[in-house]
Amino acid sequence: MKKYLLFLACTLLYIACGGDDDGGGTTPSGGSEYLNVQNVDIPGGNTTATLSIQASSNCEWNITWTENWIRSISPTTGRGSQNATITVTTNPSSSTSRTAVVTVSNKGGTIKRDINVTQSPSSESLALSVTSLNFTYTAGSQTVTVTGNTQWNVVEADEEWFSVSPKTSSAESTVVTINVTENTSDNERKKVLTFKGNGGTSKQLEIIQAVRPTDFSVTPTNISADAPASTVTFNIVGEARWTAQSNQSWATLSDVSDTGNKTITVSLSDNTNEQDRTAEITVSSSSKSEKVTITQAAGTKPTITEVTYSDVTQTTATISFKYNSMFPVKEYGICCSSTNQEPTLESDAHKSETGSAKQGSPSIPLSDLAPGTTYYIRTYATSAVGTQYSNTISFTTNSNVPGGGDNVTPNV
Repeated sequence: MKKYLLFLACTLLYIACGGDDDGGGTTPSGGSEYLNVQNVDIPGGNTTATLSIQASSNCEWNITWTENWIRSISPTTGRGSQNATITVTTNPSSSTSRTAVVTVSNKGGTIKRDINVTQSPSSESLALSVTSLNFTYTAGSQTVTVTGNTQWNVVEADEEWFSVSPKTSSAESTVVTINVTENTSDNERKKVLTFKGNGGTSKQLEIIQAVRPTDFSVTPTNISADAPASTVTFNIVGEARWTAQSNQSWATLSDVSDTGNKTITVSLSDNTNEQDRTAEITVSSSSKSEKVTITQAAGTKPTITEVTYSDVTQTTATISFKYNSMFPVKEYGICCSSTNQEPTLESDAHKSETGSAKQGSPSIPLSDLAPGTTYYIRTYATSAVGTQYSNTISFTTNSNVPGGGDNVTPNV
């Protein structure tokens, strides 16, 4: 009798454990269903875990969840006891756990189990999309993407020639912009940036900026110029930083230093020498030099043509001539002698006039000549280059001699 009562009590207990239940299940009796699951803990560095479902063979179940960091649970439906694989994303935090609720229910909805899937904090992680950035010498900007699960900051972020923005972030992914100024030095510039997490994890980014190119070309390299003052030009082509220098004071430059392409104007003063002269312009960068040679033609004295005499009397005559000059004629006139067939300014009588023109056709009167006397005449013109004499002409005054005491030296 006692055995019968014990059996009856166990049977009633099995029946009572079936049906709707929000707690842990027990062993079924007859056709009753049971369903048991337990909370799942996932280490921070893992992305998968096992959900163990304990259910009666006649219990059909399904799994639901709402948190999107749980990527999948497979399978989501089944019958009886079975394991399901939970796949999750990496916990983006290195300091905080996160929890999602997963519901396992039987088909009829009479049994529902809510469990917690808890993921521990991940180990601190920090990564850069690139480890180095290379810039040309010009000002510019580039970006690097910083990913991680920790707050970070850039150590010693700024110098005069570059800047970083932002310098700190706690986002899972941050685009950081590196700006550089133009490299005006003659050396490559480098900097290593350290991105450091709160937990001590660090990553380094090297910034390299190239030096300005030092190559260039000069055209033309040979220039010819006339003797009068003028300007000539030559071109510097290239991105180099350069200097230019003339070795002659009579050839001055419009620019003596600059960068990149440039047209240089050279101002030449008058060449009043009777020989060609040469100036050398040296253009240099930090790696090379080029020379421009300027040859300026010699200056020439005035030319004198069409020397004639007219209106000859006993004591007077008129001398006419033409002059043409490269430079203005500052003085012109007549040299006269009754004895020297090639009279000069230094040794004979002369009559001078001042001027400033490059061309002229003067007529100069002579007076106080001696009657019946032959005179030798040379005209002249003087410019910055020097004095040019004409060929000698001669004439004889009328022979009616007034008396032996008359002056025989012409009034010039």
